[in-house]
Amino acid sequence: MGQKRYEIQLKDHVTGEVILGSGGMAVVCTQGTSAQASLLNADGSAKANPVTLNNGRIEFEVADTVTQVDIYGMAPGGEFYELLAVKPSGPNEIAIDQGRSHHTMKIPFDHADYTAAAETDSGFDEPANAIMLPNAAVRVVNVDATESIDVGTDSNDSGDADGFLDGASVATAGIAKGTLASGGQTLGALLRADESGAGVLVPEGHVSTEKSITYTVSAGSDTAAGFILLPYVLG
Repeated sequence: MGQKRYEIQLKDHVTGEVILGSGGMAVVCTQGTSAQASLLNADGSAKANPVTLNNGRIEFEVADTVTQVDIYGMAPGGEFYELLAVKPSGPNEIAIDQGRSHHTMKIPFDHADYTAAAETDSGFDEPANAIMLPNAAVRVVNVDATESIDVGTDSNDSGDADGFLDGASVATAGIAKGTLASGGQTLGALLRADESGAGVLVPEGHVSTEKSITYTVSAGSDTAAGFILLPYVLG
């Protein structure tokens, strides 16, 4: 079976200069879904997805039957980008606004790519020198009745696996926001503070520690899919 090659370069949207910094990731999804696409190397062997950028460049191949993919990624400087319905023929460049400080990660998750009740690495890290804003949410595309999702940082690296979202429902399609509402708190501990020392919680930003961002979908989950939304400000 033949293969199709993707080569996409990140460039500054003002100067047009190629972005050559180290770091950066891209999650490649089957077009129109949040499921990770099957990627290939030039020799036909499987390629890891998410893809690590090489000097600001995204390179991978897909089976000849694939016509388009969706790409969600982070540039070396921490800027988030999204490119939908991309064909092998292009676009072959992504313009990055390196002067913009406010961004929102849109991290895909799909039941085909996680094991229920297991902490799963999203492929993304907290950007360096950033403040994660207390407005975490999840956009549920495929529902899973009675189930929920935690989002946080890698607990195997002294992180907090439900530090951004703690038990956000995936039972209803649409946006499930993190909240501090009495009796239904789902905003994680990294994004809140005890104002008085007596359990009066208020939202508070989290200073990046550059840990891996993880998610955990509850034990009975077998259909949940969508996107994790994490707003942040680059410093």
